[in-house]
Amino acid sequence: MSELKEYRKTAAVKAKLFTKGDEDGMTWTKEELEQARENHHHGIKTDPKATIPYIATLENQKHEGCFGKHYLCVGIKGEKWLVDKDIFESTYEPI
Repeated sequence: MSELKEYRKTAAVKAKLFTKGDEDGMTWTKEELEQARENHHHGIKTDPKATIPYIATLENQKHEGCFGKHYLCVGIKGEKWLVDKDIFESTYEPI
């Protein structure tokens, strides 16, 4: 493998702490989804309330996060992603 070089991102992003209302939808945890399938198999109704907020990415994937524990970032082309609050605050600075 060739020598690794260091790079710095220079593009500006818009960001805010991820809060209720920013999400594109809600989803279930893997365990909740498995339990709902098991309940359905046995004819038991499951509470349809989903519990984990997510945003939709450019790749059409659900990027799950936690309100107040992630930053919602929006790039120059309108793309969205979530960054852990501690990582965001240690690697991004306001301009």
